[in-house]
Amino acid sequence: MGKTYLITGANRGIGCGMFEHYAAQPNNTVIAAVRDVNGAQSLHNVPKGANTTVLITKIDSSSKTDAFEAATDIQTQNVTHLDVIVSAAGMVKMGSVEDISLEDYEEGLMVNGISVMLLYKAMLPLLRKAARPARFAFISAIGGSLTEMERYPYPNISYASSKAVANSLVRKMGLENDWLITLCIHPGIVQTEMGNMAAQAFGLEEAPVTLKECSTKTANIVNNATKKDHSGKFFNETIDQFIPW
Repeated sequence: MGKTYLITGANRGIGCGMFEHYAAQPNNTVIAAVRDVNGAQSLHNVPKGANTTVLITKIDSSSKTDAFEAATDIQTQNVTHLDVIVSAAGMVKMGSVEDISLEDYEEGLMVNGISVMLLYKAMLPLLRKAARPARFAFISAIGGSLTEMERYPYPNISYASSKAVANSLVRKMGLENDWLITLCIHPGIVQTEMGNMAAQAFGLEEAPVTLKECSTKTANIVNNATKKDHSGKFFNETIDQFIPW
């Protein structure tokens, strides 16, 4: 039986890969949340499974109100519940603690961290109406691990801080609701614009994980995670590997 998915950042990178993955399956309703609805109309043309519907709504993760307006918008498009949210929108601004401007730090914190809380708050009534359990998956990064920080000595304090903030929010969401599975997923270094930039920082020509491989493995975590064994965990690419906080 199909499900209703909402995916942020669905027009590029990992968000786009996840959107295409779920749209290709039958009987789903897949909602692409993007900053520019008019510029994302081509998403209607992706290959779709039988009886699958694609919708587009506006969520700019730098906005404090877009997620709430999107909740109203998708209900006018006959969405009555959300089974799965995949929070994949994100950005990177490089800089050390010493060098980064407060404005750049705050922007990263908003787009990568606080927006996750706003998305959850806005969509919670629709998550509550789903068949139990509902699922909230956050596309995190190993850079958000305090334990692993020494392995990645890059000037990325805004990115690292914002991912750590979102990780704590997502864990709390699951702890506060026994019907909600929450997942923080490091998808690997993926062949996206951001992923290739990270790979080059590691001395690689390009990221080693294809977008299709990432989408398949990430969807496997989202689809098969249980409340008892997986909710609140920090996954390292696959459902049986974890990252310390």
